Amino acid sequence: MKKVRLKSDSGITIIPLIVILIVIGILTTVLVTKIDIGIDIRNYNYMCADIELLENKIMTYYNENGSIPITGGAVSGLQLGSEKNSRDNNNYYVIDLAKLYNMSLNFGGGNVTDKDVYIINEQSHKVYYLKGVVYEGKTYYTNSL
Repeated sequence: MKKVRLKSDSGITIIPLIVILIVIGILTTVLVTKIDIGIDIRNYNYMCADIELLENKIMTYYNENGSIPITGGAVSGLQLGSEKNSRDNNNYYVIDLAKLYNMSLNFGGGNVTDKDVYIINEQSHKVYYLKGVVYEGKTYYTNSL
């Protein structure tokens, strides 16, 4: 007896397989690009939240103690670009997080060498993240979008 071969018995051909792989590749590329942009936005928002929390805690500390919570000498050679506040003088100090209570920060737990610290201007009390966060190709040091 002869076996009759039906068209439905055949497997997938190479052309539809290639088309499917190309479509999956395009979708993956778009997704990865969107995820990278999402991470940039997330990091910027985290930095802004940290700065807002720090500014509130520093204001409370300043009202209670009459000084800002700093550690060490002034930090020099800063690259703050156009984000520098017009009321800033050139004295920036690393914020002493140990003097501020009940805080959980997303950034700023490192040291000055790695630039993973928050700094404050002595005159304006403006807080900056020394390492900065990159968003859409530009580095931001404070909440200035």
